[in-house]
Amino acid sequence: MSTTISQEQCLVALTRISRVAGKLGDPYETIFVNQHGSPVVSLTEWYRLRKQLGPGSTCNTYLTCLLPYISFLEEQACPWNASPQQLRPVIMAFYRDRLGCQIHPGKDGESVEIVPTRDTPLRPSTLRVLRAALRDFYLVLKDAGLYAFAHPLTSEVLVALKREQMSTLANGGAPDHAGIREETHERSRRRSTAFLRHAQTQEWKPELRKELADVREGIHAVLNALIDSGEVSLREKAVLELLQNTGARLHEIILMTVGGYRNQGLAGQARVVNKGSYGCEIKTLYFSHNPRVEQALTAYIEQVRPLHDPRRRKKLAEVDDHEALFLTERGTPYSVKSFYYHWYRHYEPLRNMCPVRFSPHDLRHLFVSEFLIRLKLACGAGTDHFDAERYLREREAFGNQVMGWRSAKTLDIYDQTRNGESVLSTLAGYQHDLAARRYVPELATVTHRQPERPKGSPLEEEKPSTCESESVVWTHDSETLAWIKKRQFHAQEEEKGGQL
Repeated sequence: MSTTISQEQCLVALTRISRVAGKLGDPYETIFVNQHGSPVVSLTEWYRLRKQLGPGSTCNTYLTCLLPYISFLEEQACPWNASPQQLRPVIMAFYRDRLGCQIHPGKDGESVEIVPTRDTPLRPSTLRVLRAALRDFYLVLKDAGLYAFAHPLTSEVLVALKREQMSTLANGGAPDHAGIREETHERSRRRSTAFLRHAQTQEWKPELRKELADVREGIHAVLNALIDSGEVSLREKAVLELLQNTGARLHEIILMTVGGYRNQGLAGQARVVNKGSYGCEIKTLYFSHNPRVEQALTAYIEQVRPLHDPRRRKKLAEVDDHEALFLTERGTPYSVKSFYYHWYRHYEPLRNMCPVRFSPHDLRHLFVSEFLIRLKLACGAGTDHFDAERYLREREAFGNQVMGWRSAKTLDIYDQTRNGESVLSTLAGYQHDLAARRYVPELATVTHRQPERPKGSPLEEEKPSTCESESVVWTHDSETLAWIKKRQFHAQEEEKGGQL
């Protein structure tokens, strides 16, 4: 939480643009002005258009990132709607001079790579959000007919090259499951045409420690304590139940609308705005098989929401579809920041119930991990009848239908993590034995145990010689035994020949 605030403060410190509330009846609710008091038309128009396209949280995040860039354009006296040839040197100067980044030419000769340094005040993840904001700024204004050129952050040469590669691709129109397309649609889609790029980072993977059984049990213990607590409000309890039972992102639940909750009368399901859906409620949350979720939602809707509703409406049927389901005490739509305030207030006294700290987003990873464990068991994991085809088929359907992922690679990462968890579980057991000073004694027993021999073998017929002081067991392999018998046979023949 503090890290996010510090990044926002860094971005705000780099800008000289302020906002002014519009007058009642004005077409613009918010107007942005520069240090001289002149309106910044491009940013004001973008903000008006962007608020209609998706969640307000995304719009405000992009706005915070755009303010330093627009301020830099003002200082450089560079028009925001200049041609890409004019804008690109200014964009590179913004990253180099204002953000302290290094600019490296790309291997393809048509792109540049942004590399942060120790002087860069922003984290790499924030720099990526900044690039997304710049891209969104020109996309929105270009779609509105306000930017006359090609997108400045897209290389026209790379776009033409991608188009050419797509046209020459063998069986380009075939679906992936046909098995005849030269490359997958996902790989084709990911062919980059960006002029501005960031250094490649290591692929994200779930934290192994949080995948172990003791941590999972601890997370559930904390959640149960929060849900059973009399100090946690019904609103937070409803959100926690949805997080635990659906694996949804926090903002998807917090920003749920009344229409999305009603979901055309389908009980136990809700429609929410998915990441990258541009404000459209296209993702379905399923919670019909746990009555506690519906009970928590019903308790909040009937007992708490009417108290916070500005019009004091007691029945949800009287509320319009576009209105927020969760409200603050002031009657405004609930926000992620508001939830985190209550989360930290109630979570801190209970954090010792779990071996490691965790966040609400970790509940999403917990949901995926435990679902895959159950799915593997249902498919016969650990037996001789494991149905690998069914597991892969249902796993892919889970990722697409329940989690809303477009790529199956995300689930591949979780499966790889499951293998790592098995290794760490074995290591944990070994270390517990070392702590108790147990050194796998069964290993010595197995190593020195004599192999079982079939009945009637020559070795079983051999009787070991004994003496009073000690017992000696003679064992021979078959080759040695045959040699001994051969020597005995020759000795007997020689003895018979001597007697003759």
